[in-house]
Amino acid sequence: MSLIVGAYPAQPVELQEQFYRGLAAISPIRGLELPYGPHGGTGWPAGAPEAWSAVVTAIPGTMQRLAANAAFGLASADTAGRREALDFAAGVREYARGLQDAGHEVEAVELHSAPTGGPSARWFEESLKEVLEWDWGSARVLIEHCDAPRPGASPEKGFLSFAEEVDIAVSLRNQGLERVGVTVNWARSVIESGSPETAVEHLSLGREAGVLEGLVFSGCSPEETGFGYAWIDAHLPAVEIQGAPPSSMLNRHEIDRCLAAAGPLPILGFKVGLGPDQLSPEERVERLRHMSVLVGE
Repeated sequence: MSLIVGAYPAQPVELQEQFYRGLAAISPIRGLELPYGPHGGTGWPAGAPEAWSAVVTAIPGTMQRLAANAAFGLASADTAGRREALDFAAGVREYARGLQDAGHEVEAVELHSAPTGGPSARWFEESLKEVLEWDWGSARVLIEHCDAPRPGASPEKGFLSFAEEVDIAVSLRNQGLERVGVTVNWARSVIESGSPETAVEHLSLGREAGVLEGLVFSGCSPEETGFGYAWIDAHLPAVEIQGAPPSSMLNRHEIDRCLAAAGPLPILGFKVGLGPDQLSPEERVERLRHMSVLVGE
């Protein structure tokens, strides 16, 4: 299996070029998930192979925009909030096209069904109709699922349910907008319910509907750890990785279960942080190498 890696949560503050040159030696990796923030995306990381492809995620910018405006989102029923989100998505498109113009394949962009609390499936579909009419080059537009609200608990993201997002992707495809699908982040599905079963259920639902396009492994914990409070979406490594909290729920068994549930996918990968440990670039690379073995063997 070849992998897309969200390496940015694990990269060092300094010596980043050395870190990415080390990643280049991990043979299963074919590309990077790159973040798009509130003010734009980063350049191609120094040291990363020019031949690698990219997947662009809008989640950092989406969450930071939401912090400033609770009505922001492609699924917002608030006209101004949805317009702001569409303008933001246009910036994501410009960033993706800039990467393509520089010679990098962009396999997909990942958009999200914000806002927190009260997102509208109707307006999310309308937003995506507009977005899918734009020129994305060869990139697919994917709905990256985040945890939906659940009774008795405060959500991390609180966006649309996975079933609603799947229905929207199916509807758009039936309207001839083929370059759309859904993708699952393991931790975000587990955070939603507190159970790894939810990740398997989401993958099975997306696969059965014919719109599942990606799976990214990222861990979470029911306990407070060095990564933060319980159930934080902080990209915990699998428990087998050196330095991972013992309470990390992601492990080889759950990875294997989800790979079986998902079947072959265009996009498969992982995104992990490495916590508060002071690590050299080489140590960071070695821990990501171990994750690549767990996911890609």
